[in-house]
Amino acid sequence: MSTHPTPEVSPEQHIRLLIAEDEALLRSTLPDLLHAIAPEAVDVVAACGTRADTVRHTRSLTPDVILLDLRMPDTEGGPCMLAGAETVSVLLRQSPTSGIVCLTSHEESAIVRGCLDAGARGFLSKGVLPGEIWQAIRTVHAGQLYVEAELLEDASFSAPGSADRLRAQLLEGRRGDILRLLLDGYSPTEIAATLPVGKKYVDKKIAEIKAILGVTTHIRIYRKCLQLGLVED
Repeated sequence: MSTHPTPEVSPEQHIRLLIAEDEALLRSTLPDLLHAIAPEAVDVVAACGTRADTVRHTRSLTPDVILLDLRMPDTEGGPCMLAGAETVSVLLRQSPTSGIVCLTSHEESAIVRGCLDAGARGFLSKGVLPGEIWQAIRTVHAGQLYVEAELLEDASFSAPGSADRLRAQLLEGRRGDILRLLLDGYSPTEIAATLPVGKKYVDKKIAEIKAILGVTTHIRIYRKCLQLGLVED
């Protein structure tokens, strides 16, 4: 699994999380697992087992982040009638400020692309550990993209909408200045001297770039930016 640098959550800042999961065991254990990892930073405001409940609670509670199982039934004991991207769109109409992390066992690239283009900010397979789920929640809450590395490799860069969002996010402000120099072969120390800014600031921005791209090394930053058309081969 990928290891993304993630932003800090201050002790007084609670992320209001809505869990939407039809598997009763997972739905009941996830709050305890997340509280064990981050007891002072997460507040599970609802745990829903159907799409209807999820929509209703999203509208009334406007959670910061929604952890969304894409294969939930519409009602108790009923079928799943909406595709993942449609569900994401419905929830964002109820609460446009909520960040959505999709959690599913269905990892086809078309599903990942569709959900990202519909406005989801995170995508994980159900095989991830609770620590990575929390990492994704924190990253999405901070306004960044978090996609499990294996899924990102196959999906998001093939989707025009999500690629445009990634390019805009990468090139924003000082982050963009640092990325351009990094792609030109400058070391972090050289970047700090060129701009000029502190070396710690450069390291922080590079960590943000890695988190956005879902990578852990500088060479992978280059490869992903090559796929995005930000550098020439």
